[in-house]
Amino acid sequence: MKLASTLQKIGYFVILGTIVVIPLFFAPVTSEFYEFNKQYLLVLSSLVLLVIWTASFVINRQVRLVRSPLGLPLLALLATWVLSTVLRTPNKFDALIEPGQTATMLGLVLFFFTSVNLIRHKKELEFLIYGLILSTGVLSIVTILFSSGLLPQIIPFNFMKTPLWSPTGNSLATVIFLATLLPLHIVLILKDKSNSTKTLLLSLSLLGSIIAGGLLTYRLFGQGIASRPAFLPQSVSWAIALESLKSSPLLGTGPATYLVNFSRFRPISFNLSPLWNVRFTSASNYYLQIMSTLGILGLLAYVFVIIKSLNLFVQAVKSTSESPFRILALGSGLSLIAAFTLQLFTPVSLVSLFLIFTLILILVQSFKQMGSSMVHEANIDIVAASDSGIHSPILPIVSFGLALTLVVPIVYLGIRGYIAEIYFQNALRSAAANQGKGTYDNLIAAMRTNPYRDSYRVAYSQTNLLLANTAAAKQELTPEDRNTITQLIQQSIREAKNAVSLNPVKVTNVENLANVYRNLVNFAQGADVWTVASYRQAILLDPVNPNLRISLGGVLYATKNYDEAIRFFQQAVDLKPDQANAYYNLAAAYREKGDNRNAFTAMQAVVNLIDKGSADFTKASAELEELRKKLGETSAQPQTPVQAPAQTELVAPKALPSPKITPPIELPSELGPETSGTPAPSPVSATPTPAR
Repeated sequence: MKLASTLQKIGYFVILGTIVVIPLFFAPVTSEFYEFNKQYLLVLSSLVLLVIWTASFVINRQVRLVRSPLGLPLLALLATWVLSTVLRTPNKFDALIEPGQTATMLGLVLFFFTSVNLIRHKKELEFLIYGLILSTGVLSIVTILFSSGLLPQIIPFNFMKTPLWSPTGNSLATVIFLATLLPLHIVLILKDKSNSTKTLLLSLSLLGSIIAGGLLTYRLFGQGIASRPAFLPQSVSWAIALESLKSSPLLGTGPATYLVNFSRFRPISFNLSPLWNVRFTSASNYYLQIMSTLGILGLLAYVFVIIKSLNLFVQAVKSTSESPFRILALGSGLSLIAAFTLQLFTPVSLVSLFLIFTLILILVQSFKQMGSSMVHEANIDIVAASDSGIHSPILPIVSFGLALTLVVPIVYLGIRGYIAEIYFQNALRSAAANQGKGTYDNLIAAMRTNPYRDSYRVAYSQTNLLLANTAAAKQELTPEDRNTITQLIQQSIREAKNAVSLNPVKVTNVENLANVYRNLVNFAQGADVWTVASYRQAILLDPVNPNLRISLGGVLYATKNYDEAIRFFQQAVDLKPDQANAYYNLAAAYREKGDNRNAFTAMQAVVNLIDKGSADFTKASAELEELRKKLGETSAQPQTPVQAPAQTELVAPKALPSPKITPPIELPSELGPETSGTPAPSPVSATPTPAR
């Protein structure tokens, strides 16, 4: 059984390394440096552990499992994630690749089950604690150095030149991570009466956590609103959760769909808040997030996990055991309580989820090392579970085969997904350097590698549109130029439609399609009709967004359909009565229609809503005076709107995009919004490929 022992040791070091590295790991080679890469590391480690664990079944010729009170709750939680993904999520790949979603939960549950079985000895659990403390200490030191302003001044990388930088990828996540582990530190220090080196290291780690957490908290909340993280109000999150349950009560709307829920279900009162123009992708706390995306079953499964974890903690409190692992169970249990409590007030991060599962692992392992009957090993056979029965050699082989069946496709798809992200990041870097060819080629490579990511399609559609506009700006267009422009336009529309097909309920995809059509109004016949249809669809997906109505009203204004433009500008005003720009557009539409009295009323509202010392105030006041003169002698002045907070820059309805191509390009009807796109694995590039 030497091979089995070797495999177990390899598995243990994978576990230890994962716990140490996950909070600190990041890689600036993908479009998201932090949680995306942490998720890949977590899933990869979990799959390696699964192969090692099931291979040991074959070597030992038996399936031997650690049974614990957390096994069933965690399996139930994973089952709800998988079911909700399969049955509810519009774009399954989003749920599988987005950090904190289905792939993360799969990795966490696998990590728990494999780790709880591969950690065999007391010393291994102790070193696991040291590894967690080491990771915490390094994170604290890094946080102190950055928060103090020392490292940002000398570090050569631009993305790290901020005192709020943290390897977790999120300053708030770092504070939560450090705060969650404070109870574990304190309990271990208080219960260690030996004044050993271990106690000194724990004390230093505790002190570092307090200093780092304090500095980062001050940076986040003590220096004004600019650095403060934006939270969706609890009342708004609650309203969204309730409306989401009405839509799909049992399994929610699916993982990675909170933006969809926010767009569809946020209350109109949110438009009066300072954050009205922010699109949130997560709720204000994790429980409301689960309610919205995983429904009642998801919330019950997570509460089941919490209850079983707390029950183990209570058993540790009641225990009279003198084992040092009882102290470890108390410390990890208190940290779990802190983590579950913090989730009531803050959004979740991948690091905080990983910490929770690590603490659950420590709690369960502590009971196992204490010799508790609540956590014990049992042999599993095809016929019946028994501690001393005859075991079939078939089940270990079947288990190993099933593990490989799961691992191989996940690894294959995961590699393709990661390579695609590298291509996408290269495209973003090329775009920032104004390298058209590099942007174009890398986006094509990203889509060929992973054709199911709608964000790649959106970026590619915008790139093609930009190139078409650049080519059309020439004074004299040759037939070849016109052919290239036509191909670029068709690709822009096609990929925008493909993004909508991949996720038809994501408002940003539909809005991108509408913007593409709008920019083609002076290029192609019928683009104005398609623009209006797409904006109407976007409004259905985001019904209380005043900006979408302003955009649609602007298109109608540009095509001289002033009555319809007025209708949508008025709806924008009704949705957000303190938005000066909505009134400004409404005044412009009334003025062009010849209704100077209503234009004057709307312009009065503009003057009352903007900052009196701004250039916009001078501009609006001059336009108001012009309208007053046009009215001539007026017996009654229009009523002045109630004073509201100063608003942002005024933007008048825009004219149709230029340049104009004559004769207009004729586009096939299948490029209209009524027909659905069919994303192709290998997008075809226009000829010639755009030069740098």
